[in-house]
Amino acid sequence: MTRNYKIILEYDGSDFLGWQRQKKHRNTVQEVLENALGKILRCEIKITGAGRTDTGVHAYNQTANFRTAADVGAESRFLYSLNSILPDTVTVKSISEVPAEFHSRYSAKEREYIYRMTTREISIGRKYFFKLNYELDFKIIDEFIKIITGYNSFKSLCKNHSDKHDFFCDLRELKYVINKKESLIDFTIKSDRYLHSMVRAVIGCLVDLGRGKLGLEETIGKFQKGEKIKAAYLPANALFLNKIYY
Repeated sequence: MTRNYKIILEYDGSDFLGWQRQKKHRNTVQEVLENALGKILRCEIKITGAGRTDTGVHAYNQTANFRTAADVGAESRFLYSLNSILPDTVTVKSISEVPAEFHSRYSAKEREYIYRMTTREISIGRKYFFKLNYELDFKIIDEFIKIITGYNSFKSLCKNHSDKHDFFCDLRELKYVINKKESLIDFTIKSDRYLHSMVRAVIGCLVDLGRGKLGLEETIGKFQKGEKIKAAYLPANALFLNKIYY
């Protein structure tokens, strides 16, 4: 009997070419995970992820599922065996059997990302933060957040050339936490779906607005008309897929 299994994993995306297996390139998270599962279960495994993270993007809690007739056995023993052959940059945190209709991507209701910034020079953990070199006007940032929150077209803030949903996403939450003591700023964004590089474009736009590189009224106008906004795409090293909601 074929069973459906859900796994939750974390990974450091620094050296990966994103989540999705590619024909011409190797070293994706999906590929190393499928290969490891295949060795443990002694059969070909195809796994589906809830979010297709781009090159260099990390995950605290990525969700995926796979189907197999092979016996997984005890969870603790399976996880120990699987993690022992996975690279140190990938850790499967849990595995559980789920109903046959569960699909990690299509069953997901929301996906939450965190973009991490530091306002001071740091050495330990430096590669997981974007170094912010500007003072930001958060009142302006708050105004733009109000405009883009909700069901809107994000054509102006992505790298997609076409989209079957006409670039519309339901951006349900976009907030930030400022930790002055640690000189850190975390942006959290939650949406039903995302376009290619959308998160990095949205946060980059907020930064450019906050530092005065972009004008608020002009940027709002372009966003509402679906015209390209010339905002910086922030680097992927500071972006984390945080949680999938079902």
